[in-house]
Amino acid sequence: MEKNNLKYLRARARRINSKLESVYHSPRLGNKGDPLDELFYILLSLQTTYWSFEKVFDSFKTKYPDWDKVRRLRPETIAKAIHYAGLSNQKAVRLKAILNKLHKDFGKCTLSPLNKMDDVEAERYLTSLPGVGTKTAKCVLMYSLGRAVFPVDSHVYRLFNRLGLSDPSISFAKAQTYFETLVPEDIRYSLHVNMVAHGRAICTDRDPKNGQCVIRRHCKLVMDAFRSTHRNN
Repeated sequence: MEKNNLKYLRARARRINSKLESVYHSPRLGNKGDPLDELFYILLSLQTTYWSFEKVFDSFKTKYPDWDKVRRLRPETIAKAIHYAGLSNQKAVRLKAILNKLHKDFGKCTLSPLNKMDDVEAERYLTSLPGVGTKTAKCVLMYSLGRAVFPVDSHVYRLFNRLGLSDPSISFAKAQTYFETLVPEDIRYSLHVNMVAHGRAICTDRDPKNGQCVIRRHCKLVMDAFRSTHRNN
């Protein structure tokens, strides 16, 4: 990435974030302060809707507030409790495996030792847990530990491409490092959560609500449609 181009894209990211901030105000998005709660919350969110996993998490934590006791539950019991989040059997097995590893590593089911690790070490440990990828690890680091990292989920990836902040040829797998380099540290949290909120409400994968978009003048999707309409006229 050339220095001048990076400077331009960073300034553009700030302008976009400012517009999104005026609408969404950097929402918490239901994410949790405790890192293990946050990890489970994100695992529940995989391949399901926002509203379903939010309710399932709240119900589960009300019934099972102690992670060490959850570790001793049968996978079938966990799966039944999280059934409405989808893929419950798979998620139950994964959660149980994670809790067993935490108990083995730390003597109890906790992620509090991450507080003493730097970003690289903490991310490395999180991604060593069963089924935990880079995006999930960075979400835990950002939401629960206040680290200046930048998780890239499907909403962020989609918006970056539509807004011309990224080359569409950059794969989702490679986007994590590229996007984090591009986004200034002081707006990483706000840009991430505002983009997720915007991606859910307006800039959806299918049928985006372009007329309601506060950043449409930055959007390649909108501008391409505008040019096409005027060419045809």
